[in-house]
Amino acid sequence: TVELSLRAALCQRRAMSTNTTTLALALAVVAALALPVLRFLAKQLGQLGGAPGAGTVVGGGYGGKDGSFTLAEVAKHDKKDDVWVIIKGKVYDLSEFVDEHPGGVEAIMKRAGGDATEGFFGPQHPSRVHDMIDEYLVGKVVDEADKDK
Repeated sequence: TVELSLRAALCQRRAMSTNTTTLALALAVVAALALPVLRFLAKQLGQLGGAPGAGTVVGGGYGGKDGSFTLAEVAKHDKKDDVWVIIKGKVYDLSEFVDEHPGGVEAIMKRAGGDATEGFFGPQHPSRVHDMIDEYLVGKVVDEADKDK
C-alpha cells in the first residue's frame, strides 16, 4: 500500500507538472497574440483624442518653440528613420508610420522632408486617411522671418 501511495503521488506530481507547463505555454501564446492587438487599440484611441483637423500639435520635443518649423528645418528630416512631410502647411512626423504605409516606403520617401500635399490628396487614399494623419501632426510651416515671433 505504501508503494501504491508513492506511485499515485508520483503520477499526481507529473500531471501537475504537465498542467503547469501547458498553462505557462498557453499564457505565453495569449500574451504574444495580445501585444499587436493592444498596440492597435492604443493607436486607435490616440486618434480619438482630438477632433480631426483641429490643428492640435500632438508631438512634443521637436525643437519648435510652438510647433512652428521653417522649410529648411523640415527638409532635414528626409531619412527613413526620421521622416517629416508637409501637407497643406502642416508638418507631420511619419517616422513611426513609414514601414506600415500600404503604398510602400518609397511612396512616402519621395516627398520626405518636403511638401507631400499633392500626393496625399491623390485618389489612392480613402477619406478616413485624412482623419488618421492628425495623429502624426507636430506643427506648422512658417517663414524664416516669422520663426522667432
